Amino acid sequence: MNRLVPRVGFLLLSVMVVILLGYTVYEAWLTHPIAGMIVAVVLIGALAEILQESRRVLFRELPDLMQREGILNGIAVTGGALATYTLVCSVGLSAVNASALVALIAALTLPEYDVPVYCGSFVGMSSALLLHTHWELAVAGVVAGLVYMVTDGTFPGIGGKLGTIAFIGAVITGLGLERQFIIAPVPDGRLVFMIIAYATIATVATYWLNVTRGHGAVIGSTVVGLAGGLILPAIYAETGPLLAVVVFCASFTGMSSRERFPRFPMVVVIGLITGLVFVYSTPLLGGAGGKLGTIAFGSALAARGYMDLLESRQTHSVENAAT
Repeated sequence: MNRLVPRVGFLLLSVMVVILLGYTVYEAWLTHPIAGMIVAVVLIGALAEILQESRRVLFRELPDLMQREGILNGIAVTGGALATYTLVCSVGLSAVNASALVALIAALTLPEYDVPVYCGSFVGMSSALLLHTHWELAVAGVVAGLVYMVTDGTFPGIGGKLGTIAFIGAVITGLGLERQFIIAPVPDGRLVFMIIAYATIATVATYWLNVTRGHGAVIGSTVVGLAGGLILPAIYAETGPLLAVVVFCASFTGMSSRERFPRFPMVVVIGLITGLVFVYSTPLLGGAGGKLGTIAFGSALAARGYMDLLESRQTHSVENAAT
């Protein structure tokens, strides 16, 4: 059982990100075939990294899920979800500001649980058009909490994993309630370039706060997210709220670790990928919290996948030269 559980968690994360990237390839191909080919390359890179991770999961055991720490983490996920949903639906904060604020408070007051709380806050970003009540949101939070527990230690250091966990909880709950997901149009024109530009800036800024300045992934992401959520709607009357969402999405990419992405040029590339995937995944499963993190997760997986392939090729060349 201890070997089966991490494999289940691995499959849940992998299937969700492949569904999102596969749909994005389809949507991009219909809209702009060249973009479709680029996103197909992203999907291939993500699949390569998923295959790499699968080899590690085969030999991994997970501690008993019912230990105190695991249960408390699951509760923290649900609590973060309900707190965020309340700030959005009852107080009137934007989903971006509510999620970032809940996680920032957790990081400053309960740092040992800031990660599961942040994960839960993404569930709480779900639209009230999808999950109508606090009770429905709580169900999604519980599902995400269970997924959080079974994915412990899977895909370490890859930004966006927390959002993918939340996305699984929100999507499963939405489907179980037979709700209709929100369908939004694919952005076009100048807005596409603005999305990609802001995604790149936010990814680099978060990584700088997270890794270079040493503030950690949660602080780095929440600070960048709050900055985007407060500033961009004031600068851009029409597109500001969407660009704030883009910045928050890309901040999850920047939560990746130095071990996974040791050099800044690769961080810039991941930001570009995040922006592109954001654009063409817009119509898929709208209203489900955690989708932004899944976009970031798929983008980071793709970049890491190609890095692994390059490193493997270089190692093989060195071994051949030595012999």
